[in-house]
Amino acid sequence: MIKILDRYIIKELMDPFIFGVAAFTLILSASMVLFELVRAVILMGMPFHIAAQLFLFKLPSVMVYIFPMAMLLAAILSFARLSSDKEITAFRAGGVSLYRLMVPVLLTGLMISFLTLAFYEIVVPEASRASAALLVQTKIDRSPRIQDNVFMPELEKGSLKRIFYARKMKGNVMEGVIIQEFNDGQLSQLINAKSAEWKEDKWIFRNGVTYLLSDNGEYKHLIKFDEQYITIKFTPADLYMGDKKPEEMNFSSLRSFIDLKKKMGANVTDLQIQLNLKMSIPFACFVFALLGAPLGLNPTRRSSSIGLGLSVIIIFVYYVLMFFAMAAGEMEIISPFLAAWTPNVVTAGIGGWILYKAGQ
Repeated sequence: MIKILDRYIIKELMDPFIFGVAAFTLILSASMVLFELVRAVILMGMPFHIAAQLFLFKLPSVMVYIFPMAMLLAAILSFARLSSDKEITAFRAGGVSLYRLMVPVLLTGLMISFLTLAFYEIVVPEASRASAALLVQTKIDRSPRIQDNVFMPELEKGSLKRIFYARKMKGNVMEGVIIQEFNDGQLSQLINAKSAEWKEDKWIFRNGVTYLLSDNGEYKHLIKFDEQYITIKFTPADLYMGDKKPEEMNFSSLRSFIDLKKKMGANVTDLQIQLNLKMSIPFACFVFALLGAPLGLNPTRRSSSIGLGLSVIIIFVYYVLMFFAMAAGEMEIISPFLAAWTPNVVTAGIGGWILYKAGQ
């Protein structure tokens, strides 16, 4: 059961956390999203309603970085307030150690970490896919796009289901289309069509042949067709986008995608780093809770502006460290796991040391 002390400290954390979310959302959304969209509206003539939709779709990918920053600010400001009003001294005089006071802070950090993880797994992939599709569809509608050698693998439950290839694609029409269908890892069907058109939310294949294969891979039967509807989940926008980006996939989808790329002989180091980042970034909330609370014991940091400034400096150092760790991972000096988790480990170590010194 949560004790009165725990509820009191958690309540102290919530107000500055909400303030931090609002403040950092304004700062980061303006620098990472809004400026680019305003430029697109003014210089490239993007419709305002499209820009507004893109802003909403891009915002979740920024929020996963905002939650750790807000947690750091909340820990600094709340403990600075408690320290300034001598409540920390009163707690310790009453026999409550600083380590005991850290329990609700770390629990809150852990709770925000799981919230961020759920956000990263559920909201961010859907929003990123919607943003990319809307951007591509807008370009297609404004001027037909031409692309050569369109290639798209499709997975189902971690296994290869279909490989889709088109020699050329212009707008909603493809030429020289080949589809390979797989069943339990074995090639079961091959479709070769002269052209395919996306019409009324369906693909219409024209002038083609379907080759059916037996379980041992031998030719079994063929079916010629002049026109045929074939169910494929990819829209023209999906095919123009090509392979999904890491932010457009959840953890399990990205892991399956990495396995597929390995089978194709591709270098997957960057993807493995991105996979580990999907876990390390959310748990930065817990790490910053550990670091922020002992830093806030200095009463002079009670001011929101001072706490915000200190948070920005720490976050800057954290992401510089992340940049160097990721660079080392890309050069395969360290493993992808260490590349993603080194900033958290270093920050947690510093936070633990400051907490230990403050507790003496």
